[in-house]
Amino acid sequence: MDWIWQHPVAVFGTVAVLVAGWLSKLVGDKLIDTYAEDPRRHYRLRQLLSTLITVFGAALIGIFWARLMQKTSTFLGLVGAGLAIALREPLLSLAARIAIFAGRIYVVGDRIEIDKMSGDVIDIGFVYTRIMEIGNWISGDQYTGRILQFPNAKIFGAAVFNYTKSWEYVWDEVQLAITYDSNLKAASDILTEVGNKYTHDFLEGAERQMHRMQRYFAVENFELKPQVYLKVTTNWVGLTMRYVVEPKKRRVASSYMYTNIFDRIFQRNDIQIGSDTMNVTVQRAKTEAAENAPTESAEDQERAA
Repeated sequence: MDWIWQHPVAVFGTVAVLVAGWLSKLVGDKLIDTYAEDPRRHYRLRQLLSTLITVFGAALIGIFWARLMQKTSTFLGLVGAGLAIALREPLLSLAARIAIFAGRIYVVGDRIEIDKMSGDVIDIGFVYTRIMEIGNWISGDQYTGRILQFPNAKIFGAAVFNYTKSWEYVWDEVQLAITYDSNLKAASDILTEVGNKYTHDFLEGAERQMHRMQRYFAVENFELKPQVYLKVTTNWVGLTMRYVVEPKKRRVASSYMYTNIFDRIFQRNDIQIGSDTMNVTVQRAKTEAAENAPTESAEDQERAA
């Protein structure tokens, strides 16, 4: 135990850092539990607190012990270089975790896509991020039931698509094909009315969010009300309605739209759904016996005469 008294600053400094870190975590968690009512903010603050305590604690302990290693600095430098290479991914992931929180690249609850993986963020650990997968063999951006895990360091080498950062909506479309002799204006009005009815409750909130986003980013003004666009094909007239929707409600929204659109169309006689059609004329095949039958009948008539 003599080495403890030979290096009291390093030993007792390490103990003090560990105790201070434990107390800071305990007090910080209590304060967060008291004042952070939103579950997402609660989780984010606790994760940020643990990251800061770990990073600063490790840095302080390293400073306490570094001054004792002056005579072996070359050896430690080589060891440190080897560890940096061997632990490159974990160290990058730890740095990425700080970048994720500092830059608010994504937080728990966000829907993201990275390196062809999509899902809702459920955990941001020191090394890995975990998401609840959507898509894949399930259509409509709904959950598959699998949890995907990828290193935090992946954010440094891949584009991160965030569906809900700064603006919590995306644009989606519903399409309708009608025949050329259908009432085009009536069909367009039906799509617009259904779209306005669905977006009415949250459209003002979406506009406020867009104006707030424009304070920080060079974003143009977008028309958020449902818009109907026309496309002509050789078989039908295509109507496409573009509207805003919460990313996690895309499938529910499109199902609602189509249900109401078809209910209104089927009540009218001047709108017909278009489709790929082809007229086919079927004729009975002529057999050899049928072709010879008239000739034989004529010969029999001559003989009879």
